[in-house]
Amino acid sequence: MFWADKIAEEIAKTKKPQIVDDAKTPSGRVHVGALRGIIIHDLVHRALKAAKVKSHFTYIIDDMDPMDDLPVYLSKAKYEKYMGVPLKNIPAPEGSGSYSDYFAAEFIKVFNRLGADPEILYSSKLYEKGNLDKFIKLVLDNAEKIQEIYEKISGSRRPKDFIPFQPICEKCGKIGTSVASSWDGKFVSYECSDEKVSWAKGCGYKGKVSPFGGKGKLPWRVEWPAKWAALGVTVEGEGKDHASKGGTRDTANVIAREIFDYSPPYDIPYEHILFGGKKMSSSKGVGASALEVSEVLPPEVLRFLMVRVRSMQHLEFDPSLEHTIPDLFDEFDSARTSEDPDLKRIYELSLIDEGPGKYFILRFRDLVNLVQIPNIELVKESEKKKDGALTKAEKELLEERIKYVKIYLDRFAPQEVKFTVKEELPKEIKTLNKKQKEFLSKLAKLITSAKDAEKFQNNIYQTGKDLGLTSSETFKAIYTALLGKESGPKAAWLILSLDKDFVVKRLKEAG
Repeated sequence: MFWADKIAEEIAKTKKPQIVDDAKTPSGRVHVGALRGIIIHDLVHRALKAAKVKSHFTYIIDDMDPMDDLPVYLSKAKYEKYMGVPLKNIPAPEGSGSYSDYFAAEFIKVFNRLGADPEILYSSKLYEKGNLDKFIKLVLDNAEKIQEIYEKISGSRRPKDFIPFQPICEKCGKIGTSVASSWDGKFVSYECSDEKVSWAKGCGYKGKVSPFGGKGKLPWRVEWPAKWAALGVTVEGEGKDHASKGGTRDTANVIAREIFDYSPPYDIPYEHILFGGKKMSSSKGVGASALEVSEVLPPEVLRFLMVRVRSMQHLEFDPSLEHTIPDLFDEFDSARTSEDPDLKRIYELSLIDEGPGKYFILRFRDLVNLVQIPNIELVKESEKKKDGALTKAEKELLEERIKYVKIYLDRFAPQEVKFTVKEELPKEIKTLNKKQKEFLSKLAKLITSAKDAEKFQNNIYQTGKDLGLTSSETFKAIYTALLGKESGPKAAWLILSLDKDFVVKRLKEAG
């Protein structure tokens, strides 16, 4: 049974409606790794509905968090002054609106396209509307007990006068630099410190504010369980860095139980996506953004990338490697026809809608070669391979697949995969031996009568064999003469796609 269906089966025993939640801080252009979290939660949400469990899916944009790192692709001159300011109060890189709205909207558009459609909530609105007021008061009234929980669970020690609340400085507008010092039941006293963090400087202002109505926020380890209790969250996982023993999740679980009298949500810890062996980072520019990857893979294939791997199995994705994208497409197409029940379920959960049903499509690798051959009719080549006419849906799918093949060739394919027919005789022809040149001369005579590519391919092979050439030597001669490189697409198809007079002249010249 697929892992998400097992979770749904277990949760269904409670016979209660479920609220599945996930969240993201829009600290910059969201990397593709962040898609794993939302797709994992979407899978559980879908599995719950399939198990006839009433389920609601929410996604929180943590726009009250401060800017604590400056993305490498943004102007230091423009944004350095906003370090420590809540993301919602920082201007967008382009157009009107806030920094957080700008990057959140980009990410929401991507995961909506992948079939994940949660209710979008903003932490700033939860604070402003008073959804968290009750829990803020519980936190402030139990500051000492929370301090003890921190120390007991994570070994993290706070000052004796620790107040778990971060006001927004009334003078400079920063939240990352404020240090609360006391709580009198109505107001939190604080100082905007110059020494609290290394990435932002406070203005030194001292004051006091009501902690309610969006005047500040709770620290993350306290805020997370407060949101669970406020929204009634019953299912929420986290990346493995938060799931480690004594980590954020363990602390949040205890605070939920002992401070908010709330049972923690069903936990789904998951591994990160690695890019070239490194965890991706929005601000440090490590890895490809979710938007970039959504432009180079169709939605169902990108979703398949996430779905096919179990939640606690790490996933490495590097589209710049030669085989990454072709392998992914081929695995997706194979899953469609697989008899394995888990693979069938993975394919089903990868679809954005019902999909085209049964269909024929050429392998991605074949299309990579065919697309580069001039004058070739891809519909006709597909129909030859299928041994029948393509349906309307198959023609549309072929057109879409060609689009992504061209993107792969333009942005990711290594030079050895790309080829063009050289207008002049390549200098590499000097590497051919006497028998290979003799073969090219003989091949020039066979071209005028060649019509069927399959038969011609066999004739090419046999001609080389009769001269004592290996298969590799035979086809290397053709590719060297036409492309200036040692490998290429199926030779017969390449030759027959070109002007015959041109090819005959080239092969005679090469021979």
